[in-house]
Amino acid sequence: MGCHILIKLICGRSRAGKTTYSKQFDNVIHLDFCSTYPSQYESALKKVEKQQGDVIIEGIYNTAERRTALLESYKGDGKRVCIWLDTPLDIIESRFFNSKAYKLPHPFEPPTYSEGWDEIIIIRGEHEQSSSNEK
Repeated sequence: MGCHILIKLICGRSRAGKTTYSKQFDNVIHLDFCSTYPSQYESALKKVEKQQGDVIIEGIYNTAERRTALLESYKGDGKRVCIWLDTPLDIIESRFFNSKAYKLPHPFEPPTYSEGWDEIIIIRGEHEQSSSNEK
């Protein structure tokens, strides 16, 4: 039987500011490795679902396929919210150029309701926030 808790995914390109943004939440689970290995979602989420409170996951999740696989692995029956940090490419590229581990950011496919989200929140830039209409 599923647990009725909220799941939030904080996603965006590498260096978009996900880790900084996620600091406002308690018990954030960083599952970037699962973005590359979707077969590991289920075992990681079993641990997460036992915790008290909302499930907050932070990672790149740059394709609909990866985000959908995450939602399909999640057994909770609460609201599903995707928070997309849509940081402009020029800001992201400047963060890469200032990094010793320089590489260009991978393409990012914007989240859609067809993936299974109840709400998608888009955050653009460093401070502006806009929320899309709930499904």
